[in-house]
Amino acid sequence: MTILEQLETKHNYTFPPLFKTLFEAGKLNWMGNFTEPLEKNKTWAEDIYLTLKDNPPLLLHTGGSDFELLTPKAILDFEFPEAWDIETHHFIPFAKTAEGNTYAFYDNGEETSPIVLIWEDDEAEYVAKNFEDFIFRKMLEAADDIDKDDLYADYGKDEPMERYRTDLKADLESIRPYLNDTYVSILEKAYEGEVLETLIAFGFTTDKPVKEIIKEILDFELMGEVFEHED
Repeated sequence: MTILEQLETKHNYTFPPLFKTLFEAGKLNWMGNFTEPLEKNKTWAEDIYLTLKDNPPLLLHTGGSDFELLTPKAILDFEFPEAWDIETHHFIPFAKTAEGNTYAFYDNGEETSPIVLIWEDDEAEYVAKNFEDFIFRKMLEAADDIDKDDLYADYGKDEPMERYRTDLKADLESIRPYLNDTYVSILEKAYEGEVLETLIAFGFTTDKPVKEIIKEILDFELMGEVFEHED
């Protein structure tokens, strides 16, 4: 049984074709050739990241400073908190945030499982109607409202936005063969925008506000809706 088959069996779920394609292509692997747990004195930032950055896996830079794809082992061993009502809500986790929130497929009986963000409290929010739309949304949001402190921490203060732009483009080139042409075109244009700066954040210019583009392009009636997921 393959690792992907183990994950599907464990969670009683069939992943969508795009997820499977990216998984088999190694695009969902943030560990590179390393295995868990890491050897003593090795860290992800100092040892693994440098092997990934030039041909990055999915959302390595565009996921945001607090985003991390779960490893197959983490998905397989995921322990649902006791308070979650998993009898009613069928969640299949695939990513997390630094604050402890979880991104998951929500198998709610629809033909394509929407993506939800499950907060540490008792609520979850719809963020996209499918996995491809989720990827596009995250990659587009990466061009807007970039916290200065986070940016400086990652890139220093010497032209950090140009260095960041290079990494965004690397993410796009890596995922380009798997996204539809419309999404790729919008992202290309966003990543070529002029740098905008406010007191606390940076961004790139776009034809319309990023939130407006997301609303128009993704067209998901449940987007932003929140529901309780605990007993």
